Amino acid sequence: MKKIVLVLGLLSMVHAVTVQQLFNVKTVKVKRETVEISKRYNGYAQIADNRVYSISLTHDGFVRKVHANNIYDEVIKGEKLFEIYSPEVYKAQIELLSAKRISRALAKQIETKLKLYDVSERNIKMIKQANRASKYLPYYSPYSGVVISTSISEGSSLKTGEEVYKLADLSTLWVVAKAYESDRAYIHQGSKVEVTFNGDKKVYPATVDFVYPLVDKINKTIDFRITLKNPKGKIQPNAYATIKTISTTQNHLVLPTTAVVTKGNRHIVFLPSEYEGEYKSIEIDAKRVSSSKFEVLSGLKEGDIVVNNSLFLIDSDVAINGED
Repeated sequence: MKKIVLVLGLLSMVHAVTVQQLFNVKTVKVKRETVEISKRYNGYAQIADNRVYSISLTHDGFVRKVHANNIYDEVIKGEKLFEIYSPEVYKAQIELLSAKRISRALAKQIETKLKLYDVSERNIKMIKQANRASKYLPYYSPYSGVVISTSISEGSSLKTGEEVYKLADLSTLWVVAKAYESDRAYIHQGSKVEVTFNGDKKVYPATVDFVYPLVDKINKTIDFRITLKNPKGKIQPNAYATIKTISTTQNHLVLPTTAVVTKGNRHIVFLPSEYEGEYKSIEIDAKRVSSSKFEVLSGLKEGDIVVNNSLFLIDSDVAINGED
């Protein structure tokens, strides 16, 4: 246990000004409080991997009347994307019309062949009702989403297996954030959180649905993921997010952070001695529970009085007596 004694430079002034007045030493009591335990993390909204769709062809063809040829065009499922002419599909249409006159079973086989070429039910019905083959058939989008890449343009030719569009459905997004390894107790699958975005006052209640299995070996952080519904598209990919763990309240013995000196893993407080202007330091077991409070785990009891501006006290001692 160490004692710090603050000594006036001029002994003749001791009767006029007390040490406590000169250095403005303030004290605080150890007390019980209901403390909110929560953590905050930063992250970004991202396109969900399972909401990215690729559209490719099962046959060669030539396109015209492209309706979505720009990046970020919005596409609705069932909407016509373009019209396409394929010699193989045109030939199969003629076979279907011929088979209709011969055998219903044979016609069904040809319909199956057309479906393997990704000819829609709508197109097959149209061919049968019109009783004629169409050189160019409409191609309808099988998904809804925003175009994030495309290789199509008016009059272009396409090859079997070539990716024509890549769409992203933004009605659901991921928010991926980072937490330090020491915060594993707060971040796990099923953790309740609240998500906010810059410029958006809405608070989005959510749940951590995935904790990535790798630790960043440089930053010592782990990534975790939250899935958010975004039906109106208000949240945009790459938006900066703040994630707050749902607060829990617990009753603790607490001190303000200004009363605790931290040196590595050690926590030290100063108690007034029986002599005015003299203070003794003791080591306590404590942990930070918020930006302004420490929980006292052991070493002090409720009602104990300690110096509140402890760093000021140490600085004053160093200035007068020199550092140990």
